Amino acid sequence: MLDLQLSETYCRIVLGMDNLYRSGKGSTGEASFDREGLVPINLTEVAANPYADWSEVRDDLRKLLGDYAKISDEVRRNYMQQQIGSIDSLARWCSGTDLPFREKVRGFLYVNENPVTYAEQARLHALLDKVLTQRGYKGALHQKVAAWEAERRVPANELESVLREMLATSRALVAERMFPQVADVEVAPVLVYGVPYNAYCDYVNGKMYLNGDLAYTYEGLKHLVTHECFPGHTTHMYIRELGLKAGELPLDAGLVITNTASSSVFEGIADNGMRFISWAYTTDDHIYEIYQQIRSISGMNAAHMIHAEGKTVEEAGLYLKEFAFGEENWVASRLRFVTHSLRAPFIFSYWRGNEAVHEAYSRLAPSEHQPFFQFLYKRMLSADTVKQFG
Repeated sequence: MLDLQLSETYCRIVLGMDNLYRSGKGSTGEASFDREGLVPINLTEVAANPYADWSEVRDDLRKLLGDYAKISDEVRRNYMQQQIGSIDSLARWCSGTDLPFREKVRGFLYVNENPVTYAEQARLHALLDKVLTQRGYKGALHQKVAAWEAERRVPANELESVLREMLATSRALVAERMFPQVADVEVAPVLVYGVPYNAYCDYVNGKMYLNGDLAYTYEGLKHLVTHECFPGHTTHMYIRELGLKAGELPLDAGLVITNTASSSVFEGIADNGMRFISWAYTTDDHIYEIYQQIRSISGMNAAHMIHAEGKTVEEAGLYLKEFAFGEENWVASRLRFVTHSLRAPFIFSYWRGNEAVHEAYSRLAPSEHQPFFQFLYKRMLSADTVKQFG
């Protein structure tokens, strides 16, 4: 099959590109991101192409783009045209070309590069205020949020035990409602410190890292467990790995690549995890859902402020505090993320991916959910091609 042959060529190029990046731009001073390079996960045994410079990478990508234009599967063809295009944009940037931030977001991720408007931000604040008022909280919105967070906070010494319980519950729900194959997949929670993220899925080692410098509500932990593990990243990668071993999926299903057209759906699947498994949805879950949307938007908008609007890091930090109710450690962690040279555009993949996956999922009849899950988890997709289910 032509696609399977081409996918091996693609993997060789991307893995060679990762090696070239690590030998040059790869050291940024942010250790957790530097370890990832351009390819954080490689489940293949494909040998990387040797490259001496970025022009060789781009020559190979242009040829592959032409070859992929000839395959018959429309969704796959559309996806690979975007994915290879995004890899080429990334190679261009890696070669030293200074791309404007908005061009990076559009060129790397193939998503809408605009920030969320003040009107939409105000709507979310009004919605959150209404729900918190109905729940009985009083005062200004930031006071209601603080009171809710204090009431729902999980004590630091209970974080690991609560996470273990949540991982078991969410895994059982995924096995029951989505993929029976994950019933025996084990994930161990690990607290880490001084990192520029809230939580992280270490799929290869079967761990979920949680930033121990931050405070968490019970509902916030539910979101992170569904995002990172069940039915998020761990589930997604496990289903892809099974497909690879069975010879059913193209080899690129074994790669996770930072900042490409596939990134938004990778994150969008994870951010829709609670919806997919309908996990005991309560009023507090609804409050957190709105709160999380605000947080997701805030990171994207803060990156745009700094890199496209010429605002200072301090101004972006104040915005994160005021719009997203960020406490000091969380704001500092977000700013480390959105000022990182490779990761700054990637912040757009969360909200734009959430939008794309939710839009596709929300128009389905319940009878279509299972076929959609198969499509979503077993295909490599972009924010555009996820909408081509059917």
